[in-house]
Amino acid sequence: MSCSTYGLKSVGSNDVRQLIVVNDIHDRSANLYWIDFNGEKVHYATIPPGGRHVQSTYAGHVWCSDNSFGYCDIVFVIHNNVEIIIR
Repeated sequence: MSCSTYGLKSVGSNDVRQLIVVNDIHDRSANLYWIDFNGEKVHYATIPPGGRHVQSTYAGHVWCSDNSFGYCDIVFVIHNNVEIIIR
């Protein structure tokens, strides 16, 4: 199943944050999406198995990641600088 964002939407902010996503799974890619101000998914990166992606973002922005098998790994809201490890 692709990620359900439960109606979450990103909110506007000037507070810059850094998001690091590590794909610690070695048999599938991870797709990183920003959930825009209308609640729509916007693809930002495909992180290969064992790979890492650094993304600038803002406090209050919503992100999600699903994998190349079509399953949702995580849905989250940015508050601080964060490193997410997908296992």
